[in-house]
Amino acid sequence: MLTPLKAIRKKCLECSNYQYKEVELCPIKDCPLYPYRLGKRPSTIKGNAKKHEIANDILIEGVKDD
Repeated sequence: MLTPLKAIRKKCLECSNYQYKEVELCPIKDCPLYPYRLGKRPSTIKGNAKKHEIANDILIEGVKDD
């Protein structure tokens, strides 16, 4: 049995003729599955992006202090 996210990912691959890059570059932004097409929850992606942004800011500040 597939998890909901894996089922969405499978459907997106099917829609793009199993071309992984096409799923990533999908132009159909009004598709209800679009935010989930990469197999991750949108809130998780945004949260991870924010964490990386904070980490990069800390690293850059550390480099400036040298």
